Amino acid sequence: MSAEKTYEEFYNVLRKAGGAIPVIHNDALFALIKELLTPEEAAVAGLMPRKSITAEKLAETLERPLEDVRTHLEAMTDNGVLHAKRNKEGQYKYSLLPLLPGIFEAQFYRGTKTDRDYRIARRFKDYLDGVIKLRDSLPEPLPAPSTSYFRVLPIEEEIKTNKTVFPYATLSKFMEQIQDIAVGTCFCRHHAILVDEKDDCGVSHKNCMAFGDAAIFMSERHNGRLVEKEEALEILKKAEAEGLVHCSANTSEELVFICNCCSCHCGILGTAKAASHASSILTSGYIANVDSQLCSACETCIERCPVSAISMDDVAAVDSEQCIGCSLCVSTCPTGAIELIAKSDTRTPPETLLDLEAVMRQK
Repeated sequence: MSAEKTYEEFYNVLRKAGGAIPVIHNDALFALIKELLTPEEAAVAGLMPRKSITAEKLAETLERPLEDVRTHLEAMTDNGVLHAKRNKEGQYKYSLLPLLPGIFEAQFYRGTKTDRDYRIARRFKDYLDGVIKLRDSLPEPLPAPSTSYFRVLPIEEEIKTNKTVFPYATLSKFMEQIQDIAVGTCFCRHHAILVDEKDDCGVSHKNCMAFGDAAIFMSERHNGRLVEKEEALEILKKAEAEGLVHCSANTSEELVFICNCCSCHCGILGTAKAASHASSILTSGYIANVDSQLCSACETCIERCPVSAISMDDVAAVDSEQCIGCSLCVSTCPTGAIELIAKSDTRTPPETLLDLEAVMRQK
């Protein structure tokens, strides 16, 4: 099989892998794929099933030598194309990562600046710019999804007094259950610096988190640093102080990652801001509400809002369709004039990431 054919086969598998962005057949995507994979690796990845598989089983299916198959699977895992998790027998089971979130994050989470990193950063920029250009060229905006891929985790202290507390919005609920936490580089901000060294907004970089099995994977393969819960909570508090938004997958019973997002670089917030109503793409299930009697019109909330949902006349006014319920305005209001209130149309998200992916594939 020719190299071009193997890359086509890999593309056909990648577009079915799920994720939050479309996998579009164009020159920019194939230029990216060729940086990520050798033709020999693409030949193996292009024949992988959707479900995870051991090297032994895949070698048997492909009728190829085990060590040859294992070598390619390990290389693709270390290069951020595959995920690997040990089964009860101690064997790795491999699966293809979605393009985003997945492959993109695995490239930049380690925070390195190799020649390969710079090339892949540029290839990703070319591809993502093309996706944005295509989206902006549409005669009508794309309809908002009935189920969003991402959601916001609000600052927990700001929802404790709320009459309605969604369990899946309560970070401490997840932290009590989690055993393993890894911290790595913010992939969006690091990607921006690899493209342009001057493109740095000045906030912290070492604050993107993975949990559970994902934490073990990122620490073993992508330079993640395992931390205790106390340090993780301190990192989250610092992110809040810097005006970063806690974003995660839209799941109710599983916490796989937390991105601490800035509005200037992070794709999650960027997608929300580009939509006609940010809350249709990204929300915590809450919105900010202003007590006009307490508001001093200081405009602190306007500076803190990452999606430009607040305007000022005599007092602050919140656009309920734009507000994502991150609570950054609530935590810094000097007069206590802002509180979070539950949205009336909030639905419980899918339980796990697998459930979420299944819902997204139905769209």
